[in-house]
Amino acid sequence: MDDNQRKALLKKTFDTVAEGYGSTGMEFFHHAAAHLPRIFKLQGHEHLLDVATGTGIAATAIAPHLPRGRVTGIDLSEGMLAQARARARAQSQALDNIELHPMDMQNIGFDNAHFDAANCSFGIFFLPDMLSLLQHIASKVKPGGQVVACSFYQGSFEPNVDLFLERIQRYGIAPPEFTWKGICTEEKFYALYTGAGLDEVQIHRHEIGYPLHDAEAWWRVIWYAGFRGLVAQLSDTELVQFKQEHLAEIAALKTDQGIPLNITALFASGRAQ
Repeated sequence: MDDNQRKALLKKTFDTVAEGYGSTGMEFFHHAAAHLPRIFKLQGHEHLLDVATGTGIAATAIAPHLPRGRVTGIDLSEGMLAQARARARAQSQALDNIELHPMDMQNIGFDNAHFDAANCSFGIFFLPDMLSLLQHIASKVKPGGQVVACSFYQGSFEPNVDLFLERIQRYGIAPPEFTWKGICTEEKFYALYTGAGLDEVQIHRHEIGYPLHDAEAWWRVIWYAGFRGLVAQLSDTELVQFKQEHLAEIAALKTDQGIPLNITALFASGRAQ
């Protein structure tokens, strides 16, 4: 798959899942975003770039902390941006300091050193060459400006994801290599940031998981996130059977607290040169 094919597939996938992305079952995106105002050392006047803004979860978490500033969010998916606009309007106090643009994060159409800071939540690993992407993002930030990215820590989604992958392979579908595992430890994320030339690198780890009420909530994670492309390869008949089989094994994980959804997020922060 070449670069253009990969981008087209990503755009199609996220246009498809946009309606349910970050909804019930996927509160972990919101839990992660809640940490960003503390990780960013914002004064309130900054212009912040949010790369792969998706449905605007991170952007709407940061924007209230910029009363004299603003957030510019970019994303390849128009479907996700439509949800982001709706999210900004739906806040208890509608956010008017967020602007959104359809844009390729490999070709950010703003001048170098244009922004005071940049964020990329769960997006940097969509490209195999994360180093070049991080360098490109950092180039858009003024010297000394903060560049933050987050990803999943090793072991996240286990054992749920192990059961999913084992069963989908029984249907003849081979899962792709999960690129986020390239930055799934503090050491790996630190190496990426220092390799990209960022200064004052710090890595923060936060638990963002929670128990699910039922197996259907886990299915929403599959259906409205990155696993959609795998189950979409099943025929209609196979999909019904797969869902029944898989959710039965997920339901068997239930405890008195619910079905565990174990997720830990890593946040990397550095300063542009």
